[in-house]
Amino acid sequence: MLCACCTAFGLTLTGLLLPAKRFERQIRLLTAVLMMTAILTPLAKLDLSGFLPDDAAAEMQSADLQAAALQLQEQAAAESICHALNRALTDRQVNCSVLDVSLHIQPDGCISINEVTAEGNLLTGTVFLREWLGADVIITEGGAQNAADG
Repeated sequence: MLCACCTAFGLTLTGLLLPAKRFERQIRLLTAVLMMTAILTPLAKLDLSGFLPDDAAAEMQSADLQAAALQLQEQAAAESICHALNRALTDRQVNCSVLDVSLHIQPDGCISINEVTAEGNLLTGTVFLREWLGADVIITEGGAQNAADG
């Protein structure tokens, strides 16, 4: 700050000593450049490392954000697959509807469906769902019947 004050004082004295009209534009340009230099030089030397987060905290935040993003992706994928399965069941006139899809998105981007919760005609619905999703998918009954039991 002292550097900026001294520069301003020196430039004011220089401006008073030089002819006013003849070099006015050049003096203003030179004054602006010198003032910017006087102000920015101390700022460039500031140690801002105290304001930066440490590596451990940054990694933890990054991991939390990645986990939240993966969870949102899995929810969106589950809803999308649920709607697609219901549309396909309706197109085949199967009286069964998918309520929930439990899935996992693997690091390579593959989606593995673990469990499907459905209601209605599960006998016919299970045949179609296993044909589309694979024989290893667990299909459970859900909906109004389970809500009355539990």
